Amino acid sequence: MVIQKGVKEVVGYVYQQGDLNLEYFQANRAQHGTNAHQAIQKKYLDEECEVYLEMSVKHQEHDVILSGRMDLLLHRDERIIIGEIKSTTRRLELIEENDRPVHYAQAKVYAYLYLLKHPELNSVIVRLIYCNLDGTEERAFDQEYTLDELEPFMNHTLEVYLQWYFILLKSMQLKLKTAKTLQFPFGEFREYQRELSGAVYQTIKQKKNLLLRAPTGIGKTMGTIFPSIKALSNTEQKIFYLTAKTIGRDVAEKAFDRCHASGWQAKVTTITAKERICFMDEVKCDPKFCPYAAGYFDRINEATKDLFESEQLFNRSRIETYAKKHQVCPFEFSLAMASISDAVIGDYNYMFDPRAFLRRFFEEPSSHIALIDEAHNLYDRACEMYSASLSKEPIQELKRLFKDRHKGLSKSLANLNMKFIEYRHELEEKKVFDLFKENMDLSFLNRAQDLLDVLEKYLYQHQDTEYKPQLMNLYFELHQFLRISDYFNESFRVRYERFGIEVKVSIVCLNPSLYLSEKMEKVRSTILFSATLHPLDYYQTVLLHEEACEKIFLPSPFKREHLDLYVQHGISTKYKQRERSLAHLIQMIYHVTRQRVGNYMVFLPSYQYLEMVYEAYLALVQDEQELLFQQRDMSEEERDAFLEKFNETNVTTLVAFCVLGGIFSEGIDLIGDRLIGSLIVGVGLPQINPLTEQRRDYFEEKFQKGYLYAYVYPGFNKVMQAVGRVIRTDEDRGTVMLIDERYLEPTYLALFPYEWQHAKFIR
Repeated sequence: MVIQKGVKEVVGYVYQQGDLNLEYFQANRAQHGTNAHQAIQKKYLDEECEVYLEMSVKHQEHDVILSGRMDLLLHRDERIIIGEIKSTTRRLELIEENDRPVHYAQAKVYAYLYLLKHPELNSVIVRLIYCNLDGTEERAFDQEYTLDELEPFMNHTLEVYLQWYFILLKSMQLKLKTAKTLQFPFGEFREYQRELSGAVYQTIKQKKNLLLRAPTGIGKTMGTIFPSIKALSNTEQKIFYLTAKTIGRDVAEKAFDRCHASGWQAKVTTITAKERICFMDEVKCDPKFCPYAAGYFDRINEATKDLFESEQLFNRSRIETYAKKHQVCPFEFSLAMASISDAVIGDYNYMFDPRAFLRRFFEEPSSHIALIDEAHNLYDRACEMYSASLSKEPIQELKRLFKDRHKGLSKSLANLNMKFIEYRHELEEKKVFDLFKENMDLSFLNRAQDLLDVLEKYLYQHQDTEYKPQLMNLYFELHQFLRISDYFNESFRVRYERFGIEVKVSIVCLNPSLYLSEKMEKVRSTILFSATLHPLDYYQTVLLHEEACEKIFLPSPFKREHLDLYVQHGISTKYKQRERSLAHLIQMIYHVTRQRVGNYMVFLPSYQYLEMVYEAYLALVQDEQELLFQQRDMSEEERDAFLEKFNETNVTTLVAFCVLGGIFSEGIDLIGDRLIGSLIVGVGLPQINPLTEQRRDYFEEKFQKGYLYAYVYPGFNKVMQAVGRVIRTDEDRGTVMLIDERYLEPTYLALFPYEWQHAKFIR
């Protein structure tokens, strides 16, 4: 059997050991490593650097083709020197020759391969070079080896690695074999679910992207996962199911588990955010503080093997159980399991966020399949991913603290602080609190970069400083800001805000579609789906840039007559009319909710409006109905308690007042009589503010659709989501009332989907 592997992968598995240390987590560690390598390599000829080497090694009955690039290949005094360069933040005089066996192992494998390729040589010198981050200082260790001396080392390396390799290979082959025989787990397809699955399958086979609007009830989760499994074509291929909410991950886990029960034998990992899965009271990835980081690499191989051979679904609970058993960081453990899994469930940011995407999967082109659940959320999330900000206050405070402690750091802090003062003066002179510009101030970026460099060196020279938390926070904020600045183009703005003497500078993304489409190009196919991906042309523009894609709009499987839909167009909910129309509005809510005892939701566009309507309605009904009120910043426990009130056996009508576009207007399932009606007040328009106005201006200039893209379509999506809470199964019956005079406007009437065409208009 012929096996092809990279040298780095093989030695990384066999010889990794030690802690999850600060270097491992350093925000720009990879770039520093590259810079240090280049600084050292400048001392040598081009042909002596990054020399590619590939050789086949016979091990038992297998031919193992190993390949990689040697950092240095030197011919000196008729001797061959193979050099491996490693950058570090540690003091060089403290480094011992065998501190990191994985470093020597990589160079020794290259030495073995080179001697195998050149049998005329008796020996080669392995040189391990440690250097500081800028490559100005170095320390080298030399060892001379013959082929015979390296033979036992090489046999051991391949023996250990291939044992693991064949465990993985057998599993991946079984994934493909059982995918071919897998039958649809539910026996019969739901109405329109076969069309959905067929479209997904063909899209993947044709290496295209798909925008799919599939209303509630079709079975989108299984309808996308099942054809993705059937479309798998090679052992390395993975399915990524990415969603914005925890409930989406739970549903995906159940779907994959159902496929397991139907015969698909494959490994599935759910990645949970570090902040949620961390075992410690404080997320502090430092081996001095965290026992799960200390010695992590000593134990991770046994942990992954144990879980891999014991389970098929590696959900949060199982990740935590095995992480505690083997004392490894649960978050990094989940990433390790994801790298050897056939499907991965996680948040959007693991594919799209420039600061958090998983490079092992999405940096280079691959045959992976990406399923993007609730894709109507992706635009807003992506705008956040490609935005960043810096504030004056922490810089000013650190400048004060370090004035007499460290001249270099104090100077860099003062230089950046001066830019904030300049911006404050400009805002004051223009008598504004908010200002947007189309171009970056390069001097600001240069000073931020200088501060980052000085700060990084200081942190590694003073790891026990009492101000470490403040310094680390600023370090990561600077790094994120500078990282996002690299993406700056015509789709971005720089925002300057002042709050008294405080100043904030933000890079704001208005249209992330270019960078989203670039990430989608890295995989075979991306399927973006939602019940409210409407209108499809709008979402194609803001999610896929100029990329062509397939677009499918499926009808609802539910009978229209199961939903009594009314449009009350005699009440104005515009901001200036709200007090005048308040009495009419609460009478309408009362009229609808007293028709039948049950549970209702009333959605309003803001907390301020919600409070006003709630107080007026409470005065009207008093104890006749039970009222609920969505609080700001509710905890998970408070949310659960809120939803538990929606009981089918309630003998008194329950009316819950909620924020349109908030936590209760999408992603919740209140089946049967748990929710029998909703009233949606307004058309969901985002609040008018400087940022939304910037979006409007941008999309108007770009597509002549500024108001539609910035206000109408995002607002209508919220309305559709809220309407979708009422009918969740084909047995459900319910009532929805849309309340706003603007629903009579042609713009909104044109947006009504087919399943709303039976709406009754009333005053």
